Amino acid sequence: MKRTTPFAHHALERVCERYGVRFSQKQKQAFGRMLSHPKYAIPLTRNRLACYFEGKWYLLVCTTSRYTVQTFLRPEDANENDKHILRHDERYLKINNDAFHVLSAPPLKTTELPFQRKKKVNLPGLTESELPHDEIQSAESMLNNFCDEK
Repeated sequence: MKRTTPFAHHALERVCERYGVRFSQKQKQAFGRMLSHPKYAIPLTRNRLACYFEGKWYLLVCTTSRYTVQTFLRPEDANENDKHILRHDERYLKINNDAFHVLSAPPLKTTELPFQRKKKVNLPGLTESELPHDEIQSAESMLNNFCDEK
């Protein structure tokens, strides 16, 4: 019985063109197994998948009913939603191969808080016999820093 691969003919042309890879028959079958392996395939937006195979990430369009690869996209074709998913995916982080350049993305713009007055806190009068001077200053400094953060 002949085993079929999970690739549309068009997909095999695209993987060669966009990734410079020509899969052997065994590699095609192994890639197909990876598509359904939750450790190496990350579902993205719509019908896209990121799949890690033989040391490389691939971005592909796949029908999920039978995991048939329709085409391979270039890594730079990952949209912002795809990148957001990858940036927060434990598997992508664990493999530590940032092929989609999502970990070095600039942080989202944050709104700055309006200027806040610093609060000064005075400790009750303690004498050095009760508490050494450097501990009093350290406690005042920690208290003031804590109050400034609030």
